[in-house]
Amino acid sequence: MRNFFLILLLIIVTTSLSAQTIDNKDTIIPSYKVPGTDISFIPPKYFMVLPQANTLLHPTSSSTIQLNEINGSPFPMLVKNITKEYIEKQGVKFISKKDTITDNGKKATYFLVSFTTQAKDSTVIEYERFMFFTGTYNKTIWINANYPVIARDVLADVLLKSLLTVKFKD
Repeated sequence: MRNFFLILLLIIVTTSLSAQTIDNKDTIIPSYKVPGTDISFIPPKYFMVLPQANTLLHPTSSSTIQLNEINGSPFPMLVKNITKEYIEKQGVKFISKKDTITDNGKKATYFLVSFTTQAKDSTVIEYERFMFFTGTYNKTIWINANYPVIARDVLADVLLKSLLTVKFKD
């Protein structure tokens, strides 16, 4: 029965997110500016804004994107201090780290981690999280994007492409 529901979830997520691209004409929210910050980005299709938490939610897949601006925290120094050991002390599993460039040419680094959570019916659900960092020597932009592992093939690339669209004032 559990496998049936997991397969059903994957089918729903696949059909609702298939063939997504990250550009203005294919998104429900062409661009999202985080209230109280100068951060904006192009979210994937069908993500709903929860403004009180600077979070976007895809209700069908239980995927989330949460955005934070840390003023006074130099992005290069913060990322330098995040190690595999530090991450795993937080109770999550380190998978990988990658340096990259955002769509507007800013340096960025993301970590891929995994963790589990337990549903109300005691079902254990595996998740992965992109911990995406960019910024300047004056501030760090930190974006977490979570998705269930069962939907990795559909969501991981879509979420990462969205994270790379982040813009902010220097």
